[in-house]
Amino acid sequence: MNLALNRSVQKGGCQILGLNRYGIQQWLKTIDTIIFDGDGVLWSHNKVLDNAAETFNALRAMGKKAFICTNNSVTSVEGICKYAQEMSFLVAKDEILSSGQALAKFMKEKKFNKKCYVVGGQGIVDELKLVGIDSLPLDHSSLQGFSMPDHIHSIYLDPNVGAVVVGTDKDFNTIKLTKACCYLKSREVMFVATNRDAALPAAPGRLVPSAGVMVAAIQAASQRMPFICGKPNPYMCIDLMQKGVIQPERTLIIGDTMSTDILLGYKCGFQTLLVGTGVNSYQDAMEAQSSKAPLLYQQIPDFYVPKLANLLPFLSSRNR
Repeated sequence: MNLALNRSVQKGGCQILGLNRYGIQQWLKTIDTIIFDGDGVLWSHNKVLDNAAETFNALRAMGKKAFICTNNSVTSVEGICKYAQEMSFLVAKDEILSSGQALAKFMKEKKFNKKCYVVGGQGIVDELKLVGIDSLPLDHSSLQGFSMPDHIHSIYLDPNVGAVVVGTDKDFNTIKLTKACCYLKSREVMFVATNRDAALPAAPGRLVPSAGVMVAAIQAASQRMPFICGKPNPYMCIDLMQKGVIQPERTLIIGDTMSTDILLGYKCGFQTLLVGTGVNSYQDAMEAQSSKAPLLYQQIPDFYVPKLANLLPFLSSRNR
């Protein structure tokens, strides 16, 4: 059900981007718009990455359109924008694309007029409210002293719920899983999710579960397939392309995750640049390149650099 666009750009192998002024300047002449992932490219766990803001702002000063496109649904677009601005990124609210915002847009386009049961964070609730859709209060049910076999019949199910929407939920538990599955027993109840990112790096060798874990659990237990609104679904960028704000062939996406950022670029016909400050490495790109699996082939980036700030010494801008 996910949207896919006709693709005219043929993928080749991943190249380590040549870091020299002439090469970078010539390459940037082919690009009008840059779409940046947030966590893993610009910042990581509440800290801006080394010279990422300076690089972002220098590219903007060169006249490049810039958007931050994130699967983060814990925070609203307004919250993400404020967070980015506090870290010195020169970005406006209408230049933030989030999976929570995409989910709300999808629900509005479906003319949804019931309530949502949200397994996720306040960001989803806030984005739904902005398009006039009500949600149940976020569920903070505790497992302490709770026995599912004994209390399953006492769980209240609101008859006005018409959708289960799922994103990253740091307090996910079996009560939420059970409620979601009970609602989804009715085929009239929609199952919509922000993204399928399984885990995010928290420290070297340490991962924390992300939205994909919650989505997979509910999908497995309910035997329902969700509609995914966030990356790598081109739905995240379709408005910008349809309105002519961006031209796919002159757009670059910079990401740290091949299965979301780079695959989104492939589906949209963007140029793609992988940075090694997040989920995937250059070795991952090489392994995908040697694989025969079609989906992995679609995740091969065009270029790789260890970090975004590697570009900074080679940029000319009106501010430097």
